[in-house]
Amino acid sequence: MKAIFKREFLSFFRGITGWLFLGLNLVVYGLYFTVYNLMQGIPSIAYAINGMSFIFLITVPILTMRVFAAERRDKTDQLTMTSPVGVGGIVLGKFLALACCFAIVVAFIAASPFILRIYGTVSLKESFTSVLGLLLYGLTLLAVGLFASALTPNVIVSAVVSFGLIFLGYISSSLVSALSLSGVPAKILGWYDFTTPLSDFLSGSLSLKNIVYFLTVIVLCLVLATQIILKRRYTISKKRLTVSAFSLVTIIAVIAAAIVGNFAMTKVPDKYAVHDMTKRKYYTLSDKTKNILSKLDKDVTIYCLAKKSSLTYDYEVTLKKTLDNYAADSDYVTVKYVDTTKNPTFASKYTDSELSSGSLIVVSGNRSRTIDTSDLYETQVDSSTYSQQVTGYDIEGQVTSAINYLNARNLEKIYLLSGHDEMSLSSTFTKTLTKLNAQTATLNFLKADSVPEDAAAVIIFGAQSDLSKNDVEKLDNYVSGGGKVFVALDVIKNSGLKNLNRFLTDNGIKATSGIVAETNENYYTQNQYYLLPKVNSTKASADVSGTLQVFMPFSVGLTKTNASGINYLNLAVTSDKAIAKNSLSDSNALQKAVSDTGTVKKEDGDAQGQFSLGLISINKKKGEVVAFGSAYTFSDEENQMVSGKNATLFSDVFSYLLPDDSKNSVSIPVKSIDSTTLTINASGIKIFGFLTGLILPLALIVCGIVVCIVRRKR
Repeated sequence: MKAIFKREFLSFFRGITGWLFLGLNLVVYGLYFTVYNLMQGIPSIAYAINGMSFIFLITVPILTMRVFAAERRDKTDQLTMTSPVGVGGIVLGKFLALACCFAIVVAFIAASPFILRIYGTVSLKESFTSVLGLLLYGLTLLAVGLFASALTPNVIVSAVVSFGLIFLGYISSSLVSALSLSGVPAKILGWYDFTTPLSDFLSGSLSLKNIVYFLTVIVLCLVLATQIILKRRYTISKKRLTVSAFSLVTIIAVIAAAIVGNFAMTKVPDKYAVHDMTKRKYYTLSDKTKNILSKLDKDVTIYCLAKKSSLTYDYEVTLKKTLDNYAADSDYVTVKYVDTTKNPTFASKYTDSELSSGSLIVVSGNRSRTIDTSDLYETQVDSSTYSQQVTGYDIEGQVTSAINYLNARNLEKIYLLSGHDEMSLSSTFTKTLTKLNAQTATLNFLKADSVPEDAAAVIIFGAQSDLSKNDVEKLDNYVSGGGKVFVALDVIKNSGLKNLNRFLTDNGIKATSGIVAETNENYYTQNQYYLLPKVNSTKASADVSGTLQVFMPFSVGLTKTNASGINYLNLAVTSDKAIAKNSLSDSNALQKAVSDTGTVKKEDGDAQGQFSLGLISINKKKGEVVAFGSAYTFSDEENQMVSGKNATLFSDVFSYLLPDDSKNSVSIPVKSIDSTTLTINASGIKIFGFLTGLILPLALIVCGIVVCIVRRKR
């Protein structure tokens, strides 16, 4: 077999075939690599690999068409057939020669992530998962091409058959979707689908099922090629029947083994068979979700309003993988896909609202919750194309919240105080409360004599005008009876809110009259008023503890009064070099100070030291007041600055505040898509672009031409 391998491998490079194979594949990859990775700065080579995959429709038939067909045409196969090497060894030797030729292409591609690492952070796990997928995909196509070459002595026919078989595997998933196929035809095409497993690898999903699938197709093609050649090796008539029977039995056995092997892999739970290699773990369920699933004691069905095969976009693939993980992690969870073209009224059984394709309906018993597609993804408008781009996945957050809601005995109610020109709580944070299965309602003390008995908490968010003494009395009575109040202050208005500040003081918290500025560079960004506090690890902030976690711009400082009977949880603190600019307490002075690019220094009347930016006071009756010095912390824009960490802190605080029977409520933050791009200078684009897309491929092709010319002259 070694001699067969050596002769076949060298034959590729004694002519132009092998050189052309290398050059064509690398020139196409180089072009996509230049456009996606070098020019656009995308740190993943998956896009370039996906773009080049079509070229194998041409290059693989070119490389494989002569492997057996040319020998059979020239009658030189008789020399091989009479060699002491078995037919299986001959086929395997030739396949390994093809594989080594393709491995050269893969080796060049595998080097490209290291080029990108010169200019920034690149996830090697994601990149090499894509490379592994490319390797298995290419080897599978080579095995198909080798099988086609064994069918005929005509090289052209071999190439055409190889192209047809590869093309069918390339478009089979698209055919199922385009023709709306179902039943047996859809299953048959699904068995011969090469692009879907490749797409899984390119999306960062390392699936043992896909590895087994590619390997079984390779083995099946090699066995079929072996049996075809084996039948031609024996020409004595009395043996033909025996050999034919043997070939048929072997083929049936191998096909059966392939089917059984792949079927067995479908029964392996995804938590063992599929590994999430993405940097941000887009498909992996969090420990919070797994904890909730482990406590399920009744069936939950998740209906997805779409045909599964029609969900092909990247964000839809993420949806499918995430839902599969729910089903894999709990025997009580079942995922079903509903083809709304065949069952258009399905959603009307659960809601009067119109749900878009890909929406979810989560059902348990007589209760249900609908999740529209727009709530599953975080989007923003691309300024260059004016189209909506998915910037984050909220699939786990919404589905886990729905499951928790279906199992909740009581839904807590959180009241937002109104009547004082309060700032509006932005959508990200209202959704966070919803995911905690908390209902929200407004509370106006002009209409209410006290805080309602069903209140789990009261939010005072960025009040612009002061509370009345009567309002404060009602809040004090509520807290003294064990109630929970969340206060977020607006530094611009805070100095004039005497009664609100008295409420805080009554409950052990004192706010500075001016804005806090940082002098320690590790605790701010861009501007000394753009604070990056240290978040302490407490029961109400454990998920974001540490530095550089949350962003709190324009904040007042908070201090403890250490009143009798009050305990504290200190959530977030400045450095010990922070300054409370008490002279900056009105809007005009603040705006002028913020726009000033000079260094902030301590002046007369300013206080310096460590300040709390988030503080919880707890009285003897377990009444709690949560105070944050900056209401701007809980806005969408500031939240995006730290990839959703502000929302995580908000979720942690309210998970802590909710009554004990609601402690299982969790809010999973949005998983932001890594939009970090590499900054590659013009010289880098030119050097590596020309090298990968032109110079190297052209050099290989020229080398092949030179070899051919030299051999002809001999």
